[in-house]
Amino acid sequence: MLRIVVSEPARLDLREHFGYLAESDYDKALDFFDAARQTFADLARMPVMGSAYPSSQERLKGLRKWHIKGFKRYLVFYRHQPDSIEIVRVLYGAQDIRALLDRDT
Repeated sequence: MLRIVVSEPARLDLREHFGYLAESDYDKALDFFDAARQTFADLARMPVMGSAYPSSQERLKGLRKWHIKGFKRYLVFYRHQPDSIEIVRVLYGAQDIRALLDRDT
């Protein structure tokens, strides 16, 4: 299994999503966090299971995406490195994903 590296923007994304979900259902927020961790582990075992994120920007080349198990509207954007996967962002599908990735990645 590859080493999992979670970027600071992805950590902030996770905290934000957890907080939002916890406002209405704390147990669902805990389930989300556990599902995110499990999804990261799944990606570390099978890094090509996500699809390539299409972009003409050179700095976004190699970026892949996959959904969090049980939370399909939450997307994990990651890069497969030789010895690790880097979790770049965790975004909700209704967010302006292109703008967020163009700005922060």
